[in-house]
Amino acid sequence: MSSDDASRLYEDIYKMQQERFNIFKSQDRENGNFDVTFDIDGKKLFANKFMLTSVSETLKAMLSDRWSNKDEAVKIEDYSYDDFYEFLHYLYTGCSDLTNENVFKLTDMAEYYGVPLLKEVCDKFLSEMKYNLGNIEEMLQFAAKYSLTKMKAALSEKTLWYFFLIWRTKGFPSYKKRFVVFLSTIDYCSKENIFETVYKWTKHQLMKHRTDKNQKFNRPEAVKNKLITEFPHVYSFGGTAMSQKFLMNFLVEKGFHFSPNDLEDLYGTLYNRDEDANFKLIYELAEKQALQKQKMSSDGENFNIADSVKADLAEVLPLVKFYKMKQKFLTNFVVAKGIITAEQASHVNDIIVFITNNGKRITGVFNGDIGIRRAIEGTVRYNATRRNTAVIRFVDKFLIPSSPSTVAKTDGIDWYLCLEEDTFLALKHRSKIDESDYLLAEMKSENGFSLIPDEETLLQARFNNLDPII
Repeated sequence: MSSDDASRLYEDIYKMQQERFNIFKSQDRENGNFDVTFDIDGKKLFANKFMLTSVSETLKAMLSDRWSNKDEAVKIEDYSYDDFYEFLHYLYTGCSDLTNENVFKLTDMAEYYGVPLLKEVCDKFLSEMKYNLGNIEEMLQFAAKYSLTKMKAALSEKTLWYFFLIWRTKGFPSYKKRFVVFLSTIDYCSKENIFETVYKWTKHQLMKHRTDKNQKFNRPEAVKNKLITEFPHVYSFGGTAMSQKFLMNFLVEKGFHFSPNDLEDLYGTLYNRDEDANFKLIYELAEKQALQKQKMSSDGENFNIADSVKADLAEVLPLVKFYKMKQKFLTNFVVAKGIITAEQASHVNDIIVFITNNGKRITGVFNGDIGIRRAIEGTVRYNATRRNTAVIRFVDKFLIPSSPSTVAKTDGIDWYLCLEEDTFLALKHRSKIDESDYLLAEMKSENGFSLIPDEETLLQARFNNLDPII
């Protein structure tokens, strides 16, 4: 079909629609062949069933012989005559004279009577309307109620413009929760602004609905608990973009208490490659929190700030990469603050090796990395199977250190990790140790380790970051 033919076809269809609508518009009951009557506020509106039921399943059910008497008018009680007339106008022609006043009722009718195309028309019209600060909350509720995606998108953009005005208005604490939840999901606003906004609203709601005004009340903790339960996406420090200044000057100053898990989540979001800066930030946050606790304590003079900091960092310390820290920072800050001892600091670069066979594990620690950790960590599953019950050799070769080994065979130690003369890494029973073997570590087990023939043996290694610290 050519474009001219298509144009003529659409024009003919439009003319036929207009002819049918003109008959409806005349409301001439004698000559219009109408077979249904609507009664709206005592006024009669005549129509043809086929024109209505062919586009609305709801009307089809309403106007079926089972539900309506042929000679009885169908009462319309929820809509005005003019609005219902405009609704029928759309059913006849596919067009409607939408206005700022009738679009809301027509949206409701489109939903109730099951006319999705009309709802789409209303959604587009509503997305192009002008809104102000006074009605934006109500309009968002309307868009959500009827799932109007275009309207909601337009309101979201408008809300972004109004965001700072909204939370500064005196009436903001009275906004409904649904609207505040919506505000808290705006992507283009900083998490700090969102958190502060939701915090103020939550605090107001909490104080407003308190029943016992005389009861001792921990407001910061109550606000925190309400945020956790009602706005978990806001009170979440995993992936947070809050600055240290905001965390210090807003949250801690407001009396918020960061739990060890909160600090763990927060530390997990610090992607700065400088481990010194990451740890300093989290430590100073815990320290300021400890100082706040000291102020609140009934025995502030005896309050141990260092112990409080360590307790709050209990979940963070296993994550800290002490081996990446500069020696000066490790000594002058971490050790000086009492987080770890000087002895512990001297072992942060130790390598811990785990060997598992038949569900039993044996462990050893040695100082100095000769490439073993990197080789093992670079392998998803580093395993081997051997028939020998006293020796297991792993495939990689390593350079034997030039300095003499500090490990010697000792009574009570049955297993050793060593480098053989041909530089293969091996786990050996003491009975198989040769004079040419370079001993790396004593291997110890809590569950009676033994090598079971033909069982898979798994080798793992990492910096000994956890055991000497906690």
